[in-house]
Formats: sequence, structure tokens, C-alpha cells
Amino acid sequence: MDEGEFMCDDCGKELKEADFKYANYKIGIVKSVEDKGKLKVCKVDVGGGEGKELQVVTNAKHVAVDEKVVVATEGAIVPAGGDPDSATVVAKTNVGGTPSFGMLCDCPMLGWTGGAAGITVKLEEGEVGGAPPSERPRK
Repeated sequence: MDEGEFMCDDCGKELKEADFKYANYKIGIVKSVEDKGKLKVCKVDVGGGEGKELQVVTNAKHVAVDEKVVVATEGAIVPAGGDPDSATVVAKTNVGGTPSFGMLCDCPMLGWTGGAAGITVKLEEGEVGGAPPSERPRK
């Protein structure tokens, strides 16, 4: 095994550190954005297919339809790779009275260097439903 790889005791598969760090993080495509005061209610396709988009409520100002974003879904540990005992575990919650099933991620939430806090990560590459890259993509 290469450095940063582990053998899963349960399934016997070789796993990479990123498989753990980005568990429950998914690349998604924003399908709709509804303004709700200072909040936006987004429907994001994270690989579930048509009609199974994840609803995410955010205060991110610059989110638009057809953008590729990173979503921390239920069960994700924020920040990525953080200690589960002291980090936030994403769960379904109500934001502004609207159910939200995840969080749109910024660079610090993903453990990436560079990029501003509070600015939603927008990707150009990556498979919908797949894990985000392990570092911030450079243009």
C-alpha cells in the first residue's frame, strides 16, 4: 500500500485517507435557487437523479443554477477530517423555518488552503455524486 492508504478491517478494501476525510461530502449541480430573504433554498443534484435533489438552505450570496458545488450531506464531519468529538456533524435541520439536508462548502470547511471563508466552492471538474478533490483546484 502507498502512503496515505489503509486496509479496511470490515470490508478488506484498500482505502485512501480522502475516503475517510470526505465521507458524506459530494459534488453536486445546483438545479434551482429560491430567494427567501437573506437565505437561499437550493435544490442540488448530488447523484440521486431527477426528482431526488437535496434541499440545502444557505446564506451564500453567489449561488446560481448549473454551478458545480461541494455539499456536506447528513453525517459529514465539518471541517473535513475534523475530530468528530469537537467538530460539527451535519444533520437535517430547519434554517429559517425551511428543512435543510446539508451544507454548501467553502474552502476552510474542506480543509483546503487558499480561498475565502463563506465563499461557496465552485468546481469546473468532478463527477456529480463523487467525492471532492483533496485540495483546492487551481485554474
